[in-house]
Amino acid sequence: MIAAVVLAAGASTRMGEPKALLRRADGRSYVEAIVETARAGGCDEIVVVLGPPHGEAIRAALPAGVRAAWNGEPERGMLSSVQAGLAAVAGAASPPRAVEAALIWPVDIPFVEAATVRTLVTQDGTIVVPVHHGRGGHPLRVARAHFDEIATLDPARGLKALVDAHAAAVIRLPVDDRGVLVDVDTPEDYARTRP
Repeated sequence: MIAAVVLAAGASTRMGEPKALLRRADGRSYVEAIVETARAGGCDEIVVVLGPPHGEAIRAALPAGVRAAWNGEPERGMLSSVQAGLAAVAGAASPPRAVEAALIWPVDIPFVEAATVRTLVTQDGTIVVPVHHGRGGHPLRVARAHFDEIATLDPARGLKALVDAHAAAVIRLPVDDRGVLVDVDTPEDYARTRP
């Protein structure tokens, strides 16, 4: 079983409103689009990590069948949300459908294609980074073998510490999908994604 852990606990201070609830040109919110893409790409379970101050508003807008995990201190950094999401995924899974891996997916990367997700889901590596034109993007695929290690990482260093520690094992997967790099952090970024 492959899970998607969608990171949506940030305060969105630069954007000024919850990024999870921003709308794509097709009318879907970012969180809706990511959930649909994850499902179409073969993810069996989806956990969206929420936190103050926007968590309850986002929870009310989650698509059916999506579980929420709570990060009470998202100001500690993105890794704290990764840890909360993986704890929720690992805690809910039990054989025979134990989680093999998780896609770590920031909610401000809403334009990834389902074909890219399918490719990531079927990879065998323990850490897989989608790469477009030489640049690494998201979602990052992490095997369950690393979940315990991630739980002990320093929040100040984030997942980069995991990638650095296992550099020789990291698969940099070339994808023909610019969406893995499109990170919407500011109103200017958002405006560029609108026709």
